[in-house]
Parts: sequence; structure tokens; C-alpha cells
Amino acid sequence: MFFGEKLQNVRELKGLSRKELADLVHVSEQAIWQYENQYTVPKFEIVNEFKKIFSVKPQFFYSEPFVKGIADIEHIAYRAEDRESRKKAKMETTYINFVNHFISEFEYNVDAPQGSIHSLRKYSEAIYYKPAVKMKKNDVLAHLAENAREKLALQNNKDLLYKLEMAGISILEKNMGSSIDAYSTWTKEDRAFIILGNMKKSSVRRNFDLAHELGHLLMHSLIDMDSLSKDEHKAIEKEANDFASYFLMPEEDFINDFNQIAKKSNPYSYVELKMKYMVSIIALEYRAYKLGLLSYEENRYFYASLNKNNMRKKEPLDEDIPVVKPGKIRALLHFVFENHLLLLNDFLESYNIELPFLESLLGIDAEFLAKFKESVREDYYGSNIINFSPAER
Repeated sequence: MFFGEKLQNVRELKGLSRKELADLVHVSEQAIWQYENQYTVPKFEIVNEFKKIFSVKPQFFYSEPFVKGIADIEHIAYRAEDRESRKKAKMETTYINFVNHFISEFEYNVDAPQGSIHSLRKYSEAIYYKPAVKMKKNDVLAHLAENAREKLALQNNKDLLYKLEMAGISILEKNMGSSIDAYSTWTKEDRAFIILGNMKKSSVRRNFDLAHELGHLLMHSLIDMDSLSKDEHKAIEKEANDFASYFLMPEEDFINDFNQIAKKSNPYSYVELKMKYMVSIIALEYRAYKLGLLSYEENRYFYASLNKNNMRKKEPLDEDIPVVKPGKIRALLHFVFENHLLLLNDFLESYNIELPFLESLLGIDAEFLAKFKESVREDYYGSNIINFSPAER
């Protein structure tokens, strides 16, 4: 039996419309609709084309669907300029459904330590929605940022991605085009995801993206993002930006460091601060200006100098500070396959998928997984549950 649902799933996972897929296999858009709704069955030649496009085996389409709908469009936090793209949102819910399923499969025989993200979320939502005393919104955001930094034990911002992974957030990177930097969501099973774009971006800007998405995860999971007006969504985005600023640049330390700068209106004077806080020069100046550490005239001169030196998109040190990549899922895969908890060939066979499917889905390079292709199972005695700590990476 041909399962049209699986064709629809991989089409959306690939980010293709029915028309785009129809053009690739030289049939009508109506034919693709009929395949997906199981009114007709594609010829073998068409299925073979699907196999090449989606990196699956022909049997993939004739086996039961396995992914569950655990992601909701309304709970995916996009940047304001991206939220109108319904096609993109639908594609990302399908992506989350797939990666959640496969990560759960890899974790099945692994005793992974529980992170702090759930308790941190619970505390943050309690304060955000019902502060104990009357607090201004910015004071609430500052308090939540300070608390999150403390609970994550973040001493140096260069460790942010690692700390978030240790807290229990699943972080992946994928090609989302040039218009989307990152997004985040909680699934119906209470797994937190941050998805980063893999387009070339400086390490400091990625750090701000991570802090921004952490703000969404801690404060905005109960908000229906899909129903917000443009102004409401803009306000939510500003809250996440302010949270990120407070989180990455704690007020007391930042003021002390900033007061050491001799010429506050000169962007090049911020280079040392950029190295310490791992945020952009623009973000540093904005934080300082909001704290009243620069005058209006100094702020204007700063941006004039910034534009004059073409530093809006490319700043000093952008190419010198290494971009930190997600490592927890990569470490999980290495642990599972290295210890023969699963055999890669058997795993691919059980799902009727090819290796490039898994590589693309999880953002893993081909060389990393290829070394496990020829693994042979060894017998294990006693418990088949093995302790795993991502710190082993």
C-alpha cells in the first residue's frame, strides 16, 4: 500500500510545494495531490524519482508513517519578517516532527542526565505572567535574564551554546535560507528546540540569536504566535531582544567594563568588550546607550562612524572568532553507534532511508556517520542502558 502521507511529509521536509515537486518528476500538480491523498498510486518510475529527490528507498512510501505531530505552527517563534510565510512555518513543523522522532530513537537506550530548562521555564513563566510585586516589564525581563544566567552557571558567553545543550535544549542547524536566522519551539512532549540557520554568520551574532531564542522558550511558550497582530508580534520580539541584551551583558559588570572605554563614540573602542562579552559592537553600544552611558550626541556620532566604516554587516573580529556549532546530538550519535547500541545500517534499513537523509535532517557531515556504516553488532550482557553525558564530546 502506498502511503501518501509519507510523500507529503518528505515533500514538506524538503521545503517543496506540490507544484515544485510536480515539475521535478514531470507530472501535474494535481497528480501529486492525488498521490498524497491516496486517490491514485504513482508508477514505479515516479517512485524511483521520489527516491532520488528525498534520499529514501522505494519501500519508504509503502511502510507505515512513523512521525507524530508534536510541533504546532502557533508555538514556533519566528522573527517578525518571517512570520507571514505559512509555507515556511509548515515546513518547520514537519522538520521538528522528524528530528524529535529520530532523537528520541537515539536516546531510547541512553540514560541521559536531566537538564534544568524545564524548572527554569516554570519559574520564568510564573514571574512573567504573575510577578509577585508590581514590576515594570523591563525589570521583569532583567530579573529573568539574571536568574537564567545564574541557573545555567554561565560565566563566559563563549560557552552559551554548550550550556544551553547541557540544560536540555536540542539545538540543530539547517539551511533555512538567508531570511531566517533562528527559531525556537516547545513540542507537545515538552522538548525544547532551537534551530539555527547555517548560512555564514559571525559567532557573536549567533550568540545573540541563542539568547533571543532562550527568551522565547522561557517566556513565550504559552503565546499563540500565529494569532498575534503585527504590532503584538513586534512587541514579543522586542522582549526577546531585551532579554538577550540583559542576559549577555549583566548590568553591574557591563557598566564597570564600559566605563574603561576612553572614546565611547568610536566603534573601534569596543573591540575588547566584544571579545569579552561575545556580542556585536552594535549590541554593546545599544546596551550602553539604554543604560545612559552615552549621550545622544555620542550615540549619533557612533552610528555615523559605524556607517562610514561599513561596519553594519561586518565588524572587526567577525572572521577571527570561531563559530561554535551544536555538539550534543553529534555526541549522542557517536555514543550510540560507537557502543553498538544501534547499528547504522540496521537503523537506516528499518526506516527505509539513505544516509544522506539522516545527515541532512540532523545537520551531520557525511564523513562523521560514514565511519559507522560497516559496524557489526557485539553481544552485551546485563543492562543495555548506558550512561551518556554530552560532555564526552
